[in-house]
Amino acid sequence: MTAIENWIAIHPSVLGYKVFAVLLIVILVGRATGIWLYRKRKKSRNTDNFIIGLNNLTYVLLSIWLFFLFLHVFGITIKEFFTSITIIAAALAIVFKDYILNGLNGMILMFGDNIQIGDYLKIGEHKGRIENITLMSVHLLSDDDDMIIIPNNLFVNTQIINFSRNPRHHSSIDFEVQSAQSINAVSLEAMLQKVLSQDEHLIRTDSSKLKVVEFKKDLVHYRFKFVLKNHDPKVESRIKQALWREILMVINMQKIQS
Repeated sequence: MTAIENWIAIHPSVLGYKVFAVLLIVILVGRATGIWLYRKRKKSRNTDNFIIGLNNLTYVLLSIWLFFLFLHVFGITIKEFFTSITIIAAALAIVFKDYILNGLNGMILMFGDNIQIGDYLKIGEHKGRIENITLMSVHLLSDDDDMIIIPNNLFVNTQIINFSRNPRHHSSIDFEVQSAQSINAVSLEAMLQKVLSQDEHLIRTDSSKLKVVEFKKDLVHYRFKFVLKNHDPKVESRIKQALWREILMVINMQKIQS
C-alpha cells in the first residue's frame, strides 16, 4: 500500500476533509471577491473600515475553521465537544465577556459608517486621527504624534465629536483681556483677520469674526472664530499659533503704552 492509501485507511472520513477544503476555499475566495467588488464600486484602492472589517471577519472564520478541523482530526464530534464542556464554556463566557463585547463592538465600528479611518475626532479628553480599528481597540494618533489605544467598549460608550463629519469645520480661540487695557475690538479684529489673510486659500470667505462673549469685573472675554474649507488639524493648529502670537503682541504693546 502507498502512503496515501495508508493515510486513507487510518482516516476513513476523507469526505470530511474535502468539506473543510471547500470551506477554506469559499472563505478565501469570498474575502478576495468582496474586497474586489467593494473597491470597484468605490473606485478606490485605499484600505478603509469595510476592508479592515472584512479582513478581521476572515480571520475569525479561519480560526473557527481551524478549531473544527482540529476536532475532526482527533475524531471528536461537535456534539461530544459541546456536551463535555458545557459548564466550562459558561465559565469561559463570563471570564471573556469583555473580550467578546470588545470584538462585537469592533465589528460594528468597522462595518458602520459613523467613523472612518482618517477621521479626526475628540473622545473624552483625547483628540486625534483614527489610524486603525481592530477587534479589541481603536488606535488614535494625537496632535503630538502619540498613539492612543482606546478599547472598543469605551469608544462606543463615550461621547464622540467627529470633526471630519462637520460640514463647516468651525474653529475658534478664546482669550481674556484686562478691561484697563481697553484694546479697541475693531482694530483687534482687523489685526487677527490680517493673520488669516496669509492662509486665505484655506479659509472660507467672510467666516472670521471677533465676538465679545462676556464682560467680567476686570476682564473682557473674547472669542475669535473662523471656518476652514477642509478640516486639517495641523493647519488649524498652525493658524491658531499665529493668532495667539498676534494677540500676545497686541496685549504686550498695550501694556507698554499704558
